[in-house]
Amino acid sequence: MVKFYRSIYTHDHDFETFSVAYFLRYPNPYATHVVSVDTLSRHVDDQGRLHTHRLIVKKGKLPRWCKMLLASSGINISESMILETSIIDPKSQEIWTETKNIDFTRIMRVVETATYKGGLDADKKPIVKAFTTVWFLSSFGFGSMKERMETWGQRKMSENLNRSRMGMGFVMDRLREQGGKIKLFQLAMQKALAQDPQGF
Repeated sequence: MVKFYRSIYTHDHDFETFSVAYFLRYPNPYATHVVSVDTLSRHVDDQGRLHTHRLIVKKGKLPRWCKMLLASSGINISESMILETSIIDPKSQEIWTETKNIDFTRIMRVVETATYKGGLDADKKPIVKAFTTVWFLSSFGFGSMKERMETWGQRKMSENLNRSRMGMGFVMDRLREQGGKIKLFQLAMQKALAQDPQGF
């Protein structure tokens, strides 16, 4: 049985700052579990949208009962690999992202999709609205064990998203203090046009 988690959240920052922070969000004090981030590919399509694929390695987190069962089978999960796909459209001020684990998918497959839309609030201040959907599917064990695993993932997601938002806020505040956010955004697009995989 697949379980879902959905949320809507508003970031009090402008779209350009948010776009740059998305690629610079690791490391931050709220993401100490992130081990590494590598850019696999990047290009700009004929509509001017920036496409990026990244591989993120994170320290694995599982409930104690699951770790014990895996340990009894000689399996020890310390890290997990996440594939991140993103499309940034600077003209419409929209970002679409998908992140999913590509290992240990029988234990738990987690797929998160998000859409971010830049705009203005009622006071004409810039904001970015985030619409997130996450689904969880486990093939671990038998009977109610699968549902138990999916329920655990669903319950942890609220905490995980909250830490992710705090991390983004931390990075965006640093960018705002440093200034030059538009310059950074333009630099990102220039790197993409040059197909520089080492660009942020």
